[in-house]
Amino acid sequence: MNVELRHLRAFVAVAEELNFTRAAERLHLAQQALSKQIRQLEERVGTELLHRTTRKVELTPAGVALLEQARPLLSGADEAVAAARAAAGESATLTVGFVASVTYDEAGAILEAFRRQRPDVELFMHFGDLLDPSGGIRSGAADVAFAHGPFDASGLELEPLWSEPMGVLMAASHPLAEGELTLEQVLDEPTLDFPTADPEWRDFWRLGPHRGGRPARVVGQFHALDSMLGAVRAGLGVNLSADSIQPLIGPDSGLVYRHVDGLPPLEHFLARRAGDRRQVVEEFATAARDGARQVTGAR
Repeated sequence: MNVELRHLRAFVAVAEELNFTRAAERLHLAQQALSKQIRQLEERVGTELLHRTTRKVELTPAGVALLEQARPLLSGADEAVAAARAAAGESATLTVGFVASVTYDEAGAILEAFRRQRPDVELFMHFGDLLDPSGGIRSGAADVAFAHGPFDASGLELEPLWSEPMGVLMAASHPLAEGELTLEQVLDEPTLDFPTADPEWRDFWRLGPHRGGRPARVVGQFHALDSMLGAVRAGLGVNLSADSIQPLIGPDSGLVYRHVDGLPPLEHFLARRAGDRRQVVEEFATAARDGARQVTGAR
């Protein structure tokens, strides 16, 4: 039967994304090459694993069963390679992802605590962008990531860590920059958008859950945090944000951050691939839980 790890990695990517284009991007493969690997896997397993139409991709019962077994198998293979490198005297490396370049005191405390516990592990930071709420987990760019907010977490495991208040970012010259600010006022304001492929993540930042079916008045689209800040500073619209944005806006930035009553707090998580039970990942998750508890408890 000669099923190779590359076949399983290709299958898991498609099974988690349920989209060949996104899976190919995640694996840095041409879509044709990815399709070929899936066909080879199905031939070697001897049954159909994915049901594909022009509109969607679905797992067959055999595909569901294989996915359940493939995840821990791939995780075990990664751990075996890491153990071999450690035995050969090479230091282990753990890549920690961030959704965007926002500094969290909690994340800094967690990283420092882990460095003390595992000085032999080399930490590498992956700073992603707002289009990928997994912080690089889905693409394979990160082993673990600090993620936040509701998003499509299929194929991932999320460990709740901390929460923070939410509000809205606006130009300092905006008429709502002073005085009382209600959620209804914010919903009437034009806002910005970003082209993420995750509809749940996108809807959250457009305040969709609070609009009662009313569409957001979108006046611009951005790909990076700096672009959003520039658009808001120019008075094009307001944008949902959280307390952690405040270190990025000073008194002369032309921007104001305001809390809004009625907005639930933003939830933060540690994200990892489902079934990833490598020792270094487990130890980082423990450090994240302990560090978040200490930081939030000290407030």
